[in-house]
Amino acid sequence: MPFAVADYLVFFCTIGISFAIGVFFGVWERKRNTPVDYFLAGRNSRTWPVALSFVVTFQSSLMILGFPAEGYAYGIGVAYYVVGVSVAYMFAALFIVPVFHPLKLTSVNEYFRLRYGNNVVRYMTLIAGMIYSLFYMATVMVGTCVALDIVLGIPFWGTILAYTFVTTIYTSVGGIKAVIWTDVFQLLVMVTGMIAVLVKSTTGAGGVEKVFEYAKDRIGSTDFRLNPTIRYTVWNTSSGSFSTYLYITLMQPAMQRVYSTPTVKTARNLYFISAPFYSVFMLMAAFEGATIFAYYMAKRCDILGAGIVDNINGILPFAVLDLFQQLPGLAGLFTASLSSAALSTMSSCLSSLSAVTYEDIIKIKFPDMHPYKATKLSKLLVLMYGLIAMGLAFAVSLIPGSVVAIFDSFMGCLDGPIAAIYLLSMMYRKATTKGVITGAICGSAIAFWLNIGSHFSEVPTYPYLPSGPTDQCGIYGKSGFSNVSAHAFYHFTDNLTSLTVNQQMIISTIATDENARNLSVLETIYSISFVLFSLISMVTSIVIGFLVSLCTSPPEKLDGRCLFSFKKHVIEELRVQKSSSASTAGADTDTDEVTNVMMKDEAF
Repeated sequence: MPFAVADYLVFFCTIGISFAIGVFFGVWERKRNTPVDYFLAGRNSRTWPVALSFVVTFQSSLMILGFPAEGYAYGIGVAYYVVGVSVAYMFAALFIVPVFHPLKLTSVNEYFRLRYGNNVVRYMTLIAGMIYSLFYMATVMVGTCVALDIVLGIPFWGTILAYTFVTTIYTSVGGIKAVIWTDVFQLLVMVTGMIAVLVKSTTGAGGVEKVFEYAKDRIGSTDFRLNPTIRYTVWNTSSGSFSTYLYITLMQPAMQRVYSTPTVKTARNLYFISAPFYSVFMLMAAFEGATIFAYYMAKRCDILGAGIVDNINGILPFAVLDLFQQLPGLAGLFTASLSSAALSTMSSCLSSLSAVTYEDIIKIKFPDMHPYKATKLSKLLVLMYGLIAMGLAFAVSLIPGSVVAIFDSFMGCLDGPIAAIYLLSMMYRKATTKGVITGAICGSAIAFWLNIGSHFSEVPTYPYLPSGPTDQCGIYGKSGFSNVSAHAFYHFTDNLTSLTVNQQMIISTIATDENARNLSVLETIYSISFVLFSLISMVTSIVIGFLVSLCTSPPEKLDGRCLFSFKKHVIEELRVQKSSSASTAGADTDTDEVTNVMMKDEAF
């Protein structure tokens, strides 16, 4: 099932257009060569392009590749991420934007200097954000490069080098404006690729009715039990994803887009637009797994159960080659959509890393640096972080398992505690530096302990849903296997250890028999679903941070603009917007002025 010429043309044209957009803005904006223009597009970006850019920034290969794999192996319970995403985005629009946008910052970490009068918390969130972004880029690259290795046969190291080169060049040259408009183009490519896979796998399975018949255990995998050890339940997935995506709304890539819009109203609209779009794409990705499983049920060959695909991240790329082998160009379109997801995430993270490094480190040491020189230095920082992310990607590639599980479990050690720092700082007037830092450290320690226990203890791995038939797998070069044999020998686990594949198969085989046995209290704790790690760490950080803050002295001087007030930031602001809706369009800009006046008053 090789790539046709049309597939290569579609794939390389997508990469070329993304590169060209970056170069275009680099030339077009060369006379506006200041850090504000480079990082924030002059703080005057249009809402829709920024909103679509925000959607695609976090719609990386973790979703495009990981969600279909999870849906195929574990069912569409992963789709309940949309609940946590929607609630987090609405929370950000109502409570976070009215506090942060009027501050007119460049780096989100600058907020903590205003809030606490020192840089201690600022540097803590800076370091955590850098680690998060670098690991995010590395994981995205790994997932995408696995797919391209399967589809194109390009060596893993080759695709990492290519992605790093293309992304760092167009991000460095074009700045945030190039990133935004490249994201808009890449979003169109990604959605087209997802729709093509859904339509072709559904028709290949025999239609929508056959999909529901063949994949009934995947589609009907919704679980309402209050059991934290189940991988995906409605409650686990919805609540666990809230803290993860709340931190995403506070990350520098997100806040950079908030700061690039002219008013609080337009910044809020960014989240109101992004939430439904992101939810729809997430649902599409989860249902791709179910439709692909139904397709292979119809062909009587479960490619995961038969061991034809021995890496869960390879399910979708293998299926694409199979689905579109008679339709030249469509396999290239999928590969282009996956590449677009990776490029968009990488470009946004590189731009944000450059911004925080300049604002939080370099500018503090050299406050009088000329804007032209500062912009040049920022471009070099993009190149430096691109090289670091490339090296980290090679390290992450050694970790086996689903890209979703790899990222969510390990990043729960950071996103939950940092989100707690922001919540305490905005919502609790008496929060102190010692309090929020102590809380964050304890929350991170809890999440790290859960990670180590779940990955390196003898707790059985969570089993896949029952395999499909494999008696017709000879068409892929393997003799047919019975369901029992396939389950025993080709049921790969996503255990995130350095075990060999054979060791993983043995553990996975034993795990299904051990799931029924009684677990000790410690083993039960280690069996908690990875989607809850972030929420557990956030709640721990908030509780401990609150208690420690009660026992320590608050800052002598407190900037009221850094605190949230429901009355001032929601009720009165909505009243102002409602009263001004009948007036001229110029009243929109007055909203920020009213907000700034209100925020000078003391918040609760």
